[in-house]
Amino acid sequence: MKKRVFLLLLLAQTTLLFSQTDSISEGRAAVYFTRSSGLGGLVNFTYFDGKKVIGKFNGSKYMKYECEPGKHLFWARSENKSFVEAELLGGKTYIIDVIPTLGGLKASVILTPVDKNNYKLKPIQKLLEKKDAEIFEKDELDALQLEMADVIVRGFEKYNELKEKGKNIPILLPSMTVEASDLIYVKK
Repeated sequence: MKKRVFLLLLLAQTTLLFSQTDSISEGRAAVYFTRSSGLGGLVNFTYFDGKKVIGKFNGSKYMKYECEPGKHLFWARSENKSFVEAELLGGKTYIIDVIPTLGGLKASVILTPVDKNNYKLKPIQKLLEKKDAEIFEKDELDALQLEMADVIVRGFEKYNELKEKGKNIPILLPSMTVEASDLIYVKK
């Protein structure tokens, strides 16, 4: 009897997580921005797709961002700016892990494209299991877009400066996809 109850609970949890993580709008790509570390938990990071603000949150949280397939420049801003160039396929799901680090005055941010074949997914899986994705209303994003106008200009100046200096910008490759089953934490 206990085994049946456990299996039913596991099935319910898996079904709920699949429904949260598996669905992608027709022809679009999904990118999870996961911040599983509590370091610098009070510091907000603002996230961008090119010149478009896509979210802002602090602490151990995540967001699921759907976009058109193709080339993107994702970046985040805190005390610093961190960039990821991406080439996304439609109908596929990707992860960018958001890693807070110690900064001079507040937490800095490092965006890391996740290749499930050589990245520890356990902290990300636990985060997805425990919390719902952050949701941003259009009005909220519109206000942030206005507020971040100068930040966006400076962000692109920084990106172009890094490119001119030949600095390596992390790349999220089309092949670095994850399946819904990769996002489920299984206790071992």
